[in-house]
Amino acid sequence: MSSPLDLRHLPPPEPMERIVAALDALPPGAALVALTPFRPLPLLPMLEAWGFCWRIEDTPDGHARIAICRREDEARLDDLE
Repeated sequence: MSSPLDLRHLPPPEPMERIVAALDALPPGAALVALTPFRPLPLLPMLEAWGFCWRIEDTPDGHARIAICRREDEARLDDLE
């Protein structure tokens, strides 16, 4: 797995914009992991509409980690925990 996309230092809406851009290039069967300054709640309805699934967890430093993949690859999220 590649390193997470570290977006914790960016102000809104840049983390969401960069996640969307990365998802445009995400190959089938792959997953994106991003570290964000907070839970990207505004992004979740968009992911749902676009056919993606995700898992979010809070990190000890007060940020969030989100793993995203296409709905048909949802089992891939188990590999990212």
